[in-house]
Amino acid sequence: MNTIHIFHIKHREKIPEEIFRKYLLLLPEDFQKDINAYKHWENALSSLLGKMLLLYGLKKLNMPYVLQDLKTGAKDRPYINADFDFNISHSGDYVICAIVQNARVGIDIEKHRTLKMNIAERYFDEHECREIDCSEQPEQAFFKFWSVKEAAIKCDGRGVEVLSKTHVLSAYNKDFANENKVICDRNIFCYQKMETEEGYSAAVCSTADFDINLHELKLTDLV
Repeated sequence: MNTIHIFHIKHREKIPEEIFRKYLLLLPEDFQKDINAYKHWENALSSLLGKMLLLYGLKKLNMPYVLQDLKTGAKDRPYINADFDFNISHSGDYVICAIVQNARVGIDIEKHRTLKMNIAERYFDEHECREIDCSEQPEQAFFKFWSVKEAAIKCDGRGVEVLSKTHVLSAYNKDFANENKVICDRNIFCYQKMETEEGYSAAVCSTADFDINLHELKLTDLV
C-alpha cells in the first residue's frame, strides 16, 4: 500500500511584504513571474504557499528533486517523472499539497459557499443528485461529492472535460457502498475523504490503494 504525504497550512491574513519576497526568492524565476502576475494578494499568496509546501515536502521526504525539475504536461498539469507525483489545491484559508511515489495523485479542498442551483445537475448523475437532495445538509453533501470528483479529475489529468463522466461508485451502485472508489471516464481510482474543520470538504484520489500521512505546517516551517 502506498503512502500519500499531505502537507497543509492555514493562513488567514496577508503576510508582511518582506516575508513574502523572502519566500518568493526561493522559487525559480518562472514561478516568481507567475505569482507576481496575480492581481489579488490572496491568489498570489496561495500560489506561493503551494510551491513552498511542495519544496518543503521534497526536502522532508529526502526526494532527489528540486522545483527546477518541474515540467508541464497535457492540460498544463505539472509533473516531474513517472516515479513521483504531486498535486496542490487551495480554498479559503487552506493550501494543501499531496506527494506520492509510484502512483498518481489528485487532491482537492473546497470551502463551502453558495452556488448556482443547476451546477449539480450539470455535473452530477441522478444518483448523486438524489443523495444531495435527501441529505439533511445538502450544501455539505454537495461539496463532499464535489471534492472527490475534483480530486479524481486532477488525478486523471484531463480536467473538466471528464467531470461529467466522473461518478462516486457508492452513489452510482450500492454494491460499492463500502468501497471508496470513483470512476473517471474509464479509469477507477481509490479515494479518501479528509477530516476538515466545519465549512470545508477535502478529498484525495490515487491510482493505487493508499494511506495518508498528514503534516500540518506553519509559515515559519517553510523556510
